[in-house]
Amino acid sequence: MDEVRNKILWAAKELFKEKGYKKTTIRQIVDKSGVLIGSIYYFFKNKEEIFETIVLELFDKSDSIVNESFDIETPALKYAVMCAIELKAVEMHELICEFYYEAYSSDLILNKVVRRAAKRSEKLFKEYNKKYTFEDYYIRTLMVKGSVRSVIVSRYLDKNIDFDKIINTFLRISLQAFNVDKNEIERVISCIDKMQNNILEMVDRIGNETFSV
Repeated sequence: MDEVRNKILWAAKELFKEKGYKKTTIRQIVDKSGVLIGSIYYFFKNKEEIFETIVLELFDKSDSIVNESFDIETPALKYAVMCAIELKAVEMHELICEFYYEAYSSDLILNKVVRRAAKRSEKLFKEYNKKYTFEDYYIRTLMVKGSVRSVIVSRYLDKNIDFDKIINTFLRISLQAFNVDKNEIERVISCIDKMQNNILEMVDRIGNETFSV
């Protein structure tokens, strides 16, 4: 069963790359994957759910690569590295930028992304906010992801913005939302600046692993 599901996801990725999300149809995914249309609807309700699966895989890839590749001491720095990789991927890869743009334009997918990110933030920042409930993290994550969406839209529509300034500003705002001390925030941003080569390597790895044939 996993083999059939993987064929569907592979075909969808290839078509999304070639035609874009909006112009791809279920019938095209059926034809390219070579599976029966009933098999597609066994695994996925519709095209949006297929796209959602691919996008969430892309988000999770960043987290897993950071955990595998870096021995990071503080939760704030780990969070910052994950965010920097995501935003750098948007800057450097047209396809990832387009995927994120479409994902953040879908209420269904955005809600899934926010909930997943809120759980991550709750785990990372529990020592900073001992009285916070999941709802507190969800609200803050919703605001943070709203900022990410604005950055993605800006990048999608305007290629001339200074992304390093955007990333640093975003990190200051988002880390403050989780009550990280200002001095620690500045230390984190300084570390991110020094880790640029590592971050760029991780961005390439995410792109290659996510969109490899």
